[in-house]
Amino acid sequence: MNILIVDDQRSARRILASILSTQEGLVLHEASSLDEARRVLTTIAIDIALIDVRLDVDARNRDGLVLVAEIREKSTALPVVVTASSEMEEIRAAMRAGAYDYILKDELCEELVLPIVQGLGSRRRLEHEVLHLRARLAPDTGVQGLMGSSEVIGRLRTAIKRVVLSDRPVLVTGPTGSGKEVVVRAIHTLGPHAGDPLLDLNCGAIPEMLMESQLFGHERGAFTGADRRQDGYFTAVRRGTLFLDELAELPLLLQAKLLRVLETGRFRRVGSTTEEHFLGRVVAATHAQLDERVRQGRFREDLFHRLNVLNVRVPGLDERTQDIPALVAHFCGQQTRPLRFSEDALEALARRSWPGNVRQLRNFIDRLAVFCEDDLIRAETVAAYLEPSQGLVPMDDGLKVMAHSILRMPVANKLDAIESMLINEALALAGGNKSGAARLLGIGRKAVERRLERKDESPEAE
Repeated sequence: MNILIVDDQRSARRILASILSTQEGLVLHEASSLDEARRVLTTIAIDIALIDVRLDVDARNRDGLVLVAEIREKSTALPVVVTASSEMEEIRAAMRAGAYDYILKDELCEELVLPIVQGLGSRRRLEHEVLHLRARLAPDTGVQGLMGSSEVIGRLRTAIKRVVLSDRPVLVTGPTGSGKEVVVRAIHTLGPHAGDPLLDLNCGAIPEMLMESQLFGHERGAFTGADRRQDGYFTAVRRGTLFLDELAELPLLLQAKLLRVLETGRFRRVGSTTEEHFLGRVVAATHAQLDERVRQGRFREDLFHRLNVLNVRVPGLDERTQDIPALVAHFCGQQTRPLRFSEDALEALARRSWPGNVRQLRNFIDRLAVFCEDDLIRAETVAAYLEPSQGLVPMDDGLKVMAHSILRMPVANKLDAIESMLINEALALAGGNKSGAARLLGIGRKAVERRLERKDESPEAE
């Protein structure tokens, strides 16, 4: 646990350090001025701050109160204890600024200091445990807007709850429109620093020079137009989450600099020689095949391997068609009118192709809410309002030939025969693994098991 002691008097810092050094697990950091304290707070994740109200020999100095107010403006979670003289006006001002407690300067002793610090330490540890338990016990049916009950969505929820317990970078992959942003928000919200910012940056929408300044910040005069010092996202995110969307579009030069931040936790503003610490977590997302980009020389292999340790894949809508009713209900609930879908309409949606995935389905329901006159949506309404390119998945000539061959098979129940053949072939390709066979077939593992049990129970199996 990191504790910051801010006091302009060296003797006071020594007394507090000697008292706290008797406790295990505490790492002490000292600052003698407002500027020094600011530098420590931007480079180290402080858990408790002990701040003197006056940081100068001048009795009118109130830099300690300024620091308390700055800390409280950025975070309500960091406990602040002030040390002050016996003037109650100073103490009242500190408490109004957001201090948790106070200790009088002439009463710096173990009996007063340790109980306060130990109590705050226990509270901080409890807060972290609660956050971790919340991530572990989050209901499978409602992880941050992930609608549906399919097996693939269940695996996605499990993956999210696992990665939030780590502070390593996360790579979120999946087709366009599949819901990668929803997954990123879930990772941030369930993480231990949900109270800090979630900042997103689209790597393909900003010019390279501006992108570097956006990420790292810049010093005054670093380039034309830099008329003042500016914080970048690596600073502004604090201990929160930096979401790099469309990561594959990040220029190669910035890929190298991002890798250094991930490896060392340090960065420099544009135009500065001073290193600063990155305290947050990077979550990147892309729909591109990064391994293919690596082979083409368009993406750094070392950065790919660094990010690909914790890979969360978001399935496309074609992999979770059984979730369409839940998604439809969710999107209908966001409309200003009470849309309802009949069973045949939902079946029609499940048979359609959705190249734009969940986003395309959402946009379709938005269009219905505006243009459809009837609140009850039927199959014919679905067909009328879908774009021509969004029709039924066409059956190519090869499939037609296969269907004709199947229909000429000398067996009584052709559907059962084909189902049995497909399951057996999928199991063979998956090495007997039922989950692998289910993925090849595009159904859930339980569906495979039910079909195998039904086959074993049939009279022909005896």
